[in-house]
Amino acid sequence: MPSVHHLTVDDGVHIAYSTHGEGEPPLVLVHGYTGSSLDWTDVVDALASRRTVVTYDHRGHGHSTNTGDERSYSLERLTADLEALVDHLGLARFHLLGHSMGGICAMRYAVAHPDRLCSLVLMDTAGSRLPQATDFFEAGFSIVRSGGMAALLATTEPFLAAAPRGDVIRERVRTKYGQMDPAAFLALGRALMGYEGMLDRLAALTAPTTVIVGEHDLGLRPAADELAATVPGAHLEVVAGAGHSPQEEQTAAWLAAVERHLARVG
Repeated sequence: MPSVHHLTVDDGVHIAYSTHGEGEPPLVLVHGYTGSSLDWTDVVDALASRRTVVTYDHRGHGHSTNTGDERSYSLERLTADLEALVDHLGLARFHLLGHSMGGICAMRYAVAHPDRLCSLVLMDTAGSRLPQATDFFEAGFSIVRSGGMAALLATTEPFLAAAPRGDVIRERVRTKYGQMDPAAFLALGRALMGYEGMLDRLAALTAPTTVIVGEHDLGLRPAADELAATVPGAHLEVVAGAGHSPQEEQTAAWLAAVERHLARVG
């Protein structure tokens, strides 16, 4: 396994990252809410067989710093961390793939730095907030406030056990929840409930873009259609039989979709 390195950003937070493979242009993978670099376990070696791949953990997730301070967590701060990391690594031009909350960061980076992107992949994410998710987030907040991330894991585990590859995914979730800062869970969850929509700015993107979504990711399936219709020339890839994390649920099909995207943009 590649070594985990740490970048210290301007507020003293350490961002954990790894690089895999060799080859230009590199591909940067941005995970979602409650995730970590573990989310790419099934796909990173295959992707890195043809190019450099960068994985990293958002602040409050994985091996990055847990501040314990809700004020240090925001979508703006996560996007600034992404900017700091690619600058630190000297990535003049690169492919960017963002999943869920990571997709929001990727969109924000793309509209601010269009000249830096070779291409963009938006996976199971949305260009505007989803009011129907409010009840889901509020239920999670209540559990974490009363019992921490361990209580959230206890609530989630029965559903994971019944899913395909349940034992594998459950172990990953156990690790990710154990590493996550409860303050990040609360602050970033609230941010996801109320972030400013970006569809008007995405309509001006020129980077070749693919939108990937799991067939059964019911909360984000319409949002994927909206993104694909908004970004000029965007391709839509629906991964059959997958939910919110198609890279874990239908790995071969997900890899094929990403490789088609990268081949298309050269």
